[in-house]
Amino acid sequence: MYPIYKRMVILMEIFLIAVALSLDASGVSMGIACGTKLNFRNKLSLIISFGFFQFFLALLGGLLGNFINTQIIRISDVMSGFIILIIGIILFREGFKKEEECIYRRLDILSVILLGISVSIDALGVGFSVFYQEMFFNMLYKSIIIGLVAALFTYISLIMIQYLKKIIIIEKYADFIAGVILIIFGINMIL
Repeated sequence: MYPIYKRMVILMEIFLIAVALSLDASGVSMGIACGTKLNFRNKLSLIISFGFFQFFLALLGGLLGNFINTQIIRISDVMSGFIILIIGIILFREGFKKEEECIYRRLDILSVILLGISVSIDALGVGFSVFYQEMFFNMLYKSIIIGLVAALFTYISLIMIQYLKKIIIIEKYADFIAGVILIIFGINMIL
């Protein structure tokens, strides 16, 4: 059992990773809510989809990483650090892309699922490279935190967009901030 301060550091690390992963979902949900009139059902489906797929893909990545680590080839902290670093660089680069401020999207069940997967695919890589040495219940616990934070950020974003008109700044900086957080974690894992 870890001392209390070590558990707090681990919890803070997983929370920061969850925030970094959730910022992309937050930006996408703002863009959709800005361009599309959403009813309660639409908002709820986005919140559930983004939260569920962040959770599921992080857990799936952790299980896959654990399987590869124990059955095929040993995964080193350096290799997992490089994966996190690459994901962080990709997110950081997305901040430079000029995109529409508001996105009009018809939200049927298929589009909500595809949106959930698309904003959560980086959770697969993070789960793979961060959770590969964890026991199943630790992976599950940390993946639940990631999913809950993503759902919370999506909810907050859908509320905030009612009061914000210029979201391009928020979307742009969300990718930068997420990228920087993951780059720092990646470098820390490599060193």
